Amino acid sequence: MGRDPVCPECGDPLSSIVDIDAKTKEIRVKLFCEGAGDDKYRVDLFTGITNKDLKGFTEVGKVVTKEMKAKLVWRKAEPSYDE
Repeated sequence: MGRDPVCPECGDPLSSIVDIDAKTKEIRVKLFCEGAGDDKYRVDLFTGITNKDLKGFTEVGKVVTKEMKAKLVWRKAEPSYDE
């Protein structure tokens, strides 16, 4: 098993985009499939961390616990063309 997260539909590595959620202001990680097939998969990870939190991280090695949430946005298997 590799180190990259993989699409549960096709097994290809997932791509990612990191942005700020407009509603919650949390740092959000979008994991999505760009594989060669026609399947669709995307899950958004809401880290519970904001830019304000990042400014407050000053002590090296200190662990801060935040609640993370995950939201499945799309999941659609590749159409079967079996006849």
